[in-house]
Amino acid sequence: MLVPFVPTPPEVAREMLRCADANENDVVLDLGSGMGAILNVAKKEFKVKLAIGVELDKKLSFVSYQENNRDVEIICGDMISLAPVLLPRATILVSYLSTRTNEIIEPYILGYAKKGAKIVSHDFQFQKLDLVKVKRITAMGFFGPTEHTIYCYKI
Repeated sequence: MLVPFVPTPPEVAREMLRCADANENDVVLDLGSGMGAILNVAKKEFKVKLAIGVELDKKLSFVSYQENNRDVEIICGDMISLAPVLLPRATILVSYLSTRTNEIIEPYILGYAKKGAKIVSHDFQFQKLDLVKVKRITAMGFFGPTEHTIYCYKI
């Protein structure tokens, strides 16, 4: 499943983790973690217990590993095949994927995520998860200030 790489601005990563009330007891799982921006904020600013990223692209996985000073776990692989192993570990799941990819992974989230887990999606909604909150923010992107929508769900 390929989704174009678009980095998450740090302000958006912070809001995503605030939406999930991230803290030192949480295990954050980022599906399609790219260069690890959300993981970096989770570990350094929210002091989460563990931050795990799943990234299909080998080069992005390597860069993420280097950029995050090995403070996070980066797994280079397919999120679908890893879902049964990783989703039950996460207390917070974050994603910045696409509508189609969310449709594909949603049944895996419903089937494997632990009860009480929080799911936060950047700009793309899930259809069957219980929506708790929606937050809109403006953050700097490649082309200047852009609008971002954060969708917060709970299992």
